[in-house]
Amino acid sequence: MTLKQFLTKKMNFFFFLISIFILTTNFAVSRTDLNKEELKKVNNVLKLTTNFNKAERSESLSGGAGTVDKIGRNAYSHHFTTLSFEDRQNFLIGNGLFRKLWIAAPASTISSDGLGPLYNARACQSCHIKDGRGHLPNSEKPLSLVIKVGKYNNLNLTSDISYGKQFQFFAVPGMTSEVEGKIVKNHLSTWLNKDLQINYKNIDFNIKNLNFGKLDKSSSLSLRISPPVYGVGLLEAIEETDILKKDDEFDLNGDGVSGIARIVKNEDGEDSIGRFGIRASTPNLPIQSGVAFMHDMGISNYLATNPYGDCTEQQEECYNFTTGINKNENTEVNKEVLEKVVFYLSSLSPPKRRNVNNKDVLKGKEIFYKSNCTSCHTPKYVTSKNAKFDFLKFQLIWPYTDLLLHDMGEGLADKNLQGKITNREWKTPALWGIGLSKSVNPRATFLHDGRADTILQAILLHGGEAANSINYLIKNHKNDLEKLVKFVESL
Repeated sequence: MTLKQFLTKKMNFFFFLISIFILTTNFAVSRTDLNKEELKKVNNVLKLTTNFNKAERSESLSGGAGTVDKIGRNAYSHHFTTLSFEDRQNFLIGNGLFRKLWIAAPASTISSDGLGPLYNARACQSCHIKDGRGHLPNSEKPLSLVIKVGKYNNLNLTSDISYGKQFQFFAVPGMTSEVEGKIVKNHLSTWLNKDLQINYKNIDFNIKNLNFGKLDKSSSLSLRISPPVYGVGLLEAIEETDILKKDDEFDLNGDGVSGIARIVKNEDGEDSIGRFGIRASTPNLPIQSGVAFMHDMGISNYLATNPYGDCTEQQEECYNFTTGINKNENTEVNKEVLEKVVFYLSSLSPPKRRNVNNKDVLKGKEIFYKSNCTSCHTPKYVTSKNAKFDFLKFQLIWPYTDLLLHDMGEGLADKNLQGKITNREWKTPALWGIGLSKSVNPRATFLHDGRADTILQAILLHGGEAANSINYLIKNHKNDLEKLVKFVESL
């Protein structure tokens, strides 16, 4: 045995011991917000069902007792029915701020300025269309699509020296936008077996002009459709211990799935579980919203304080523009505005499920469970009794996510400009409400970059840790895939 082989063996054993410790520690910790009797009841409720002859109790109430029963173009834009009168007023204020169009400084309306100098949108709603997912552009500039740039160090994205952490397609008058180009959609097909062919798109960005110099060749380009924002308050209300129970980085249970709970810093500098962002980069809604204000619109706030947004040192002209800083706050948007936006997001209800007792939907549910899709898409949780708002507390919810990172295979991985894979890990998205995506936004497509036109395409393009589930589906249920789709569409 060479020294290198010996050291490698020793390190593998060390990591094995560490993972054993983490796993046993996670399972040993139980929820502190519940007494023993409540914990017993909750654990019983959260067991995966084995009865697919009828819907489970409360299964249609995706967001708990306050779930809204609405469909159509505005299906994602309703608050929980359990809000108090005062909460409904705050919801409306937050809604107005979420839709607000920001402008460049200086302006006579000082409460609305601070946009840019570089930005991707003038309003939150411009990206999160009707509070749902965005879409790929045709000939227009990307508006609900963000293109991340920079170098990956494991999961951490380091800014590209010239372009920061994302391309900005818009700029205030007198400032040059960062990049010009076109989204290219190459239509492809592949045979999953001799009888099953899948059609899909490969999405790329064809750069025409880079206005601030060359990109670093080790930088990645990652196209990301804006995600839906309904139900996020409930995701924030899930107890950390319930997420950690499925953390299994080294696949110690041998099921082929090795989800990672990403640990990030909260506003107090403390370790917290990442829940938001396509790679679980932020732990809570205030930070997620604050970072979005700064990076996407160039608007500083108490949690993301740079009034020049994502401008880099190479973009010297950025720093010649007037900021919209309010002298009393030292930021461009005050704390109250950010808090009202966070309240709005926290109040948005996922839509009620449809057709939960339809026989095809129940069959699709059985296929979903038996294919082990639930290993990542955890069906249900009971939220914390210590949740931020009363309407979020102690609710049985059905989001179908574990909020963990998973290796989704080479096909969905990020690559740098040299074609080398830089990151294969993606956070499991919540599935509640997905069946109404095209009702809300007819141009909506699926997966992180919108390459899948249909839910079936999105399912079959799963790779990496999902490969065993896909192989099981194709082997055992290739003639019943439409029933699996009906189940997912019912969510």
